[in-house]
Amino acid sequence: TAYEISLGLVGSEMCLRDSASTSRPLNAPNDIKVTTDLNDLPNGMKILGLHQPVKEIQDRWRIDDEWWREKPISRMYYKCLLKNFAVVILFQDLITREWYKQSA
Repeated sequence: TAYEISLGLVGSEMCLRDSASTSRPLNAPNDIKVTTDLNDLPNGMKILGLHQPVKEIQDRWRIDDEWWREKPISRMYYKCLLKNFAVVILFQDLITREWYKQSA
């Protein structure tokens, strides 16, 4: 199957378009259970059914986009180093307050 990357965005995600012109998001996020500390920073998450503690938050940034649309985007991202030395990118949707793991 031939694929091309669409220059347009769907829900702020790049899309992969196949020869049949169907689109699906690339790098789509997955919902995840996250525990936070008293400052509302992630300190652990459940991955494959196991609690994974956060050793360090290596970076964080905020994205506010598409404010003019019916569903604006407002997210706080965290680059987390886990105690098992895996690196995970999380974000919290600041509108719904739900947490997501950004897929690689």
